[in-house]
Amino acid sequence: MRVGPALSFGRYLYMDDLSTLGEARRQGYGRRLLEWLFAEARRLGCGQVRPGSGIGPARTDAHRLYLDAGMAIAAHHFTHILTR
Repeated sequence: MRVGPALSFGRYLYMDDLSTLGEARRQGYGRRLLEWLFAEARRLGCGQVRPGSGIGPARTDAHRLYLDAGMAIAAHHFTHILTR
């Protein structure tokens, strides 16, 4: 997790993928962590929380958590792997 500035939307809190162990899923831990992140972002003077998240079937539950928490998909990030 880190705080950064952006010209287009101001101060924000960024976090890499939020993840829980398989056996701990669907017990409310992810939601509680997300609520803590929202509170921490407010405490730090951020206007947004912007989680990064991978794609694919393994991330479906995480995406559902983010959407259920009122978040929106705001961007796509593209990658080009360079070969030598």
